Amino acid sequence: MIICGYDITLSVATFLLAVFTAASALFIAASAFFTAVAASHTKNLAKYNKDLVSQNEKQHREALRPLCLPTTTTGAAIEHFNMVIGPYNTLFRHVNLAIQTNGNPALHLQFVNKGIGPAVNVRFHINNIKRQRITKDFMVAHAIPPGETCIFQSEIPSLNIRDDSGKLFSGMSSGQVVNDAYFIICEYESIFSGDTFHSTVAKGYLDPALAGDGKNQWRLNRPLTPPVEFRPGLDPSKPIWPLPPEDADYPGAFLNFPQSEKGQSK
Repeated sequence: MIICGYDITLSVATFLLAVFTAASALFIAASAFFTAVAASHTKNLAKYNKDLVSQNEKQHREALRPLCLPTTTTGAAIEHFNMVIGPYNTLFRHVNLAIQTNGNPALHLQFVNKGIGPAVNVRFHINNIKRQRITKDFMVAHAIPPGETCIFQSEIPSLNIRDDSGKLFSGMSSGQVVNDAYFIICEYESIFSGDTFHSTVAKGYLDPALAGDGKNQWRLNRPLTPPVEFRPGLDPSKPIWPLPPEDADYPGAFLNFPQSEKGQSK
């Protein structure tokens, strides 16, 4: 057999064909290997980019997080709760802001959004020292823009919850709320992410009366002005009154929106 001027025997031709076939197989295998490696790198790169985008979005949401907190109506930190909760005849001394409360205990707070993202569904409630809710939710504002403040003023209504027959099964006078108030909890949501948050202001950080029993001496070492605690999610505290069966998704929908009104009255 003459190939390109060379006399090639059949056995040599068969050998050369086998070598060429093996080389082709090796080339195809190497190509498949490198293709798999490239695909793996592409997949990892896509996952990295996805994680990076997700992380950037998370950081962006965190950067735009609202930070709402309650203060006195003068903007000063709440050092004593009797500055904002108590038996005042008027909530404000200025004539154009005065609201008569018939001598009932009243709330007068200022809520400030110190974050850089708007807060929506801003509301608050009061907990006792055992971290139990002793008031229903007070709606402050639908939205508070960054850097804005909202003044809240209201009487403290008596907490009377009745069953279907009208029988009172849970109650608390407004004066008892004043005496038992220990935490002011502000709950709010981010307008961008929908994430929920709550901030807490506590009293009694420097309270000799609470340290007088010898068991709470650590209170004497706390600062006079309590810090505000910011936490993700809603306040997990339970109310002092029984929960109706309809509030199975408590605390997320607990008394915050109109659809819960039916459940709370049972």
